[in-house]
Amino acid sequence: MSKKEKKVLKMPNRSERSKKTKFRRVAGSKSKRIFVKEKTSKHKCALCKGLLHGVPHGKTSAEVGKLSKTKRRPTAVFAGILCSKCRHLVVGEAAQVEAKAKKFDDVELRLQYYVKNVKVN
Repeated sequence: MSKKEKKVLKMPNRSERSKKTKFRRVAGSKSKRIFVKEKTSKHKCALCKGLLHGVPHGKTSAEVGKLSKTKRRPTAVFAGILCSKCRHLVVGEAAQVEAKAKKFDDVELRLQYYVKNVKVN
């Protein structure tokens, strides 16, 4: 075998060791190893771990960053953090606390952080 026929692969850098690779054909009948960029995972609700709607997924983080602010996340209260069911639950609890129908200490512990940050008009 001549030197031209040998296929030499270099040892990957530390940062490239765990990345997925593909081989692509380049000019001159040569193969080149390219690293596949991982797609972003689907966003999940902080309380119930359900999928969030209206939030982009499946694209690389660079592509999501290039979207306009309104396309990146909805503009509702806790949008991009809580799903609609949990959001309604938190706003309802916050309204009860605001109307003094319920004490803040009686609110579920997992909801207290969000209830505290809701501004009810």
